[in-house]
Amino acid sequence: MTDSSSKLINGWQQELRNRKHFIRHDNPNYWVNDPSTLATISTPLNLSLGTGSSVLNTVLPILDATEHELIFVTCFWAKSPSLNALSSSLKTLCAKALSRKDGSKIRVRICFSSVSLFQKLFHTSSSSGYIYPRSLWTSKLNLPPPKELEGLDLQIKSIFILPFSVMHPKFIIADRKRAWLPSCNVSWESWFEGCVALEGPILDTMIEFWRNFWGRNDLPTLPTNSTPTDQFTVRPSSSPTTMVANTHDLPRIPIKTILLPSPHHRNPQFRPFLAPPPPPPTPLNAFLLFLFASAKTSIYIQTPNLTSPPLLRALQDALARGVNISIITNTRMMLLEQLVTAGTTTELCVRRLLKRYRLLRSTKAVRGEDLERGTTHQQQTIGSLTIRYYTPKNTNAGNIHSEEPVKSHLKLTIVDDEVVVLGSGNMDRASWYTSQELGVAFFSRDMAREVMQAVGREMAGRSRLSN
Repeated sequence: MTDSSSKLINGWQQELRNRKHFIRHDNPNYWVNDPSTLATISTPLNLSLGTGSSVLNTVLPILDATEHELIFVTCFWAKSPSLNALSSSLKTLCAKALSRKDGSKIRVRICFSSVSLFQKLFHTSSSSGYIYPRSLWTSKLNLPPPKELEGLDLQIKSIFILPFSVMHPKFIIADRKRAWLPSCNVSWESWFEGCVALEGPILDTMIEFWRNFWGRNDLPTLPTNSTPTDQFTVRPSSSPTTMVANTHDLPRIPIKTILLPSPHHRNPQFRPFLAPPPPPPTPLNAFLLFLFASAKTSIYIQTPNLTSPPLLRALQDALARGVNISIITNTRMMLLEQLVTAGTTTELCVRRLLKRYRLLRSTKAVRGEDLERGTTHQQQTIGSLTIRYYTPKNTNAGNIHSEEPVKSHLKLTIVDDEVVVLGSGNMDRASWYTSQELGVAFFSRDMAREVMQAVGREMAGRSRLSN
């Protein structure tokens, strides 16, 4: 890890300490007195890229190796091929448990936030959430009947807090030995998604986050003969017709890592006729702002939407310092949600950002042009800005293949070819102000290079320049 990364981490931790009075009522906030507890080590294993269904089809067969405990957290839950695949995995785990001579069950905890508009409107406002009785598993959640899951100690919980506080994190933990961070929900959307697989001390940090919010101390000790990590290997799907994601290996070495929670907030702080307020100083928000403020050469962002005012200001400042910025986002994605939670759309924000960039460009030289002229005055140099919109690939016949992602839902940030941030957080107003999010920051040039190359290969032919 470089000196600049160490300086970034120290500055971020100090910012959280200085502003801890703003987050003393956040839930969770167990790190408030010592943000360094969020810093850890992880070993990234691989990155899977494809549609949400193909990503989960890649991960779920691996989960069949679970022996004692499976924690599955997602945001949106809907009847879909992904849900069918999850149901099949649950039945597989059930059969494994029932075959044991000791009668021990496999503990499964499923957590989500949203099923439907009706569910959200009438959901309990308690952050303890709602635990679904067995009688509703099939009728409301489209899971197998309880009699087909008797080998599981299964609990299903939802948490949503009006008006906009959706619990947006997505992660899976098997036997507290391996974790996955998918960007996809359990739903039908055919979107471009990603999922990183992890091992190492990061698991303890993720379990702590789950215990403080979802688990409410529901965390028994696992048997000491828990599953060895080499049991969780990539396994081919049992169905030859099942679409799986493209999985790209990552450098399997321990690297500096930070878990970045972002608690939900009920007050959206709308100010239609005033300047936007600062975002809540959550670990994720504070880290991203420090990361962008410390960027020296490059920022790459891939995000479903782009409506966060603090982010847009940070990008303008980075451009003025000479940082080159590349963004991939979408057009017309979840328009109603954007208008309700942000009062604007990605396309409008992109136009404003480009307009301000052109104004900045008219007064200063662009970094690449400056180098060609041999100019060395940094104060006269601005960075380049490239914004692209995701577009699905067409077949030779000009049609879109049924398995082709139609939008990009990947959440990825890479800064200075060294710091990688993956997780659930979008670069939109909802993620920065009201939703609960969970991100993970990795400090590794090797990982940054491998992730960028993998995403670049998968994104080839899937984007167009904005106007």
